[in-house]
Amino acid sequence: MLIRYIIKRILISIPVLLVISFAVFMLVQLPPGSFIESKVDQMMREGAYDPVEIEQLKEQYHFDEHPVIQYAHWIKNFVRGNLGDSFETESPVTGILARYVPVTVAISVATILLTWSIAVPFGIIAAVKKNTILDYLLTFIGLAALATPPFVLALVFMVLMQMWIPTFDPTGLISAQYVDQAWTGFAEFGWSLVNWPKIGDLMKHLWIPVCILGVAGTAGMIRILRANVIDELRKQYVLCARARGLHPALVVVRYPVRVAINPFMSNIGLILPAIISGSTIISIVLNLPTLGPVVFRALQSQDTYLAASCVFIQCILAIVGILVSDILLSLVDPRIRFEAK
Repeated sequence: MLIRYIIKRILISIPVLLVISFAVFMLVQLPPGSFIESKVDQMMREGAYDPVEIEQLKEQYHFDEHPVIQYAHWIKNFVRGNLGDSFETESPVTGILARYVPVTVAISVATILLTWSIAVPFGIIAAVKKNTILDYLLTFIGLAALATPPFVLALVFMVLMQMWIPTFDPTGLISAQYVDQAWTGFAEFGWSLVNWPKIGDLMKHLWIPVCILGVAGTAGMIRILRANVIDELRKQYVLCARARGLHPALVVVRYPVRVAINPFMSNIGLILPAIISGSTIISIVLNLPTLGPVVFRALQSQDTYLAASCVFIQCILAIVGILVSDILLSLVDPRIRFEAK
């Protein structure tokens, strides 16, 4: 039954993705002007206008053809794994993704793990200790965190770090002395070794964006989980479990939390595209080598292949995330499987 459901969803997703890809490609080209016009203006300002180069660019990227024809060329190559070349840097889009995606995924996954590891226990505590000083304290901290923009936290943190530790640069992920070093090195005795100092320097910088990005998400999940657990604690099946003599902690974890955890599972559809996109504003403020600023610059310069590929990949991850969340919900909550039958 589950396998049939997954296959059906995948088959439905194919035409949906085609429609989304067409909409993404057209929306990227919607702003007035084009990359060719910007390129000609740049050449004219520099006094190095070359009509031969312009004609080569038009032929290479099909600028003379209708946007629908351009989309057909792009999606055909995308399905084959060829995402095209960036207009601005003339480098393959796959190479750009290979450079920025791992760092973006590392930051996003670490942020998700931090968010869940803090939100779940504190949300349960806030629900169990309802209307106590601890609950009021968590509520105050959560509302303050939700009301504060993350980029403001980043700016405040940078100022405080410069005051407290002037020798430590909180921006970036790698210190200047390690930027040009490889992640692995060849030792004198002939073994390939990991560059542990560089990895240690990465770990020393990684916690900064992770903590800043996780503040708002953690506060929001605590409030959601608290409300759901409180609602479940009032129901009759919890009273029956307590009447059977089960330990209070076991009652909460085994019954209300299993139901209240559903929003976390359904949130995966939003988490997966966020993993690859990252936070653009935070990345710009902290000078992080993530994919968000790359997409932002690509949209500004109308670098169609790079911008459309990145946005479309996020849409694919969103659809995959929704499918994964539905499957996990059916596994966690038996009521969904019974209703499906």
